Amino acid sequence: MKEPELVGIAQMVVTKAPERICCMGLGSCVAVFLYDPTTKVGGVAHVLLPRAPQGTKMLTKYANTAVGKLLSEVLVKGARKEHLRAKLVGGAQMFPNLSISVSDIGKENCDEAKKALRQLGIRLAGEDIHGTRGRSATFDLETGRVSITTAFSDSRVI
Repeated sequence: MKEPELVGIAQMVVTKAPERICCMGLGSCVAVFLYDPTTKVGGVAHVLLPRAPQGTKMLTKYANTAVGKLLSEVLVKGARKEHLRAKLVGGAQMFPNLSISVSDIGKENCDEAKKALRQLGIRLAGEDIHGTRGRSATFDLETGRVSITTAFSDSRVI
């Protein structure tokens, strides 16, 4: 089996089965996955921060702009909006002993991603978010499953 394509921070990948894509080292970052099970088209945005500053060109870096960009790209690739499902992974509180402005970025990333999904009418089908440990997620576009490995914990599939 071919190795999954790695998606770095503030990057986005859109593809279709039989491909696999992977976000490694998700701490406070959030991986937003979109998938159409009828066409097996999907993608992921590896989001770093919750809200984009006015006029930014780095849409995939921010939750409030990355979700819309990801939606546009999966539709271009052949997905149908009415069939799309979303999954979220990440958003941990990596430094709980630091000030509130730093330690809640993971939660804010999740909140903004969920808000954008709601506004776009996309159903959230699964999530593995929050906590205090980093994780990695591999998305199999053949099955629509996201396999999650968390530091010092068992693996899960959503």
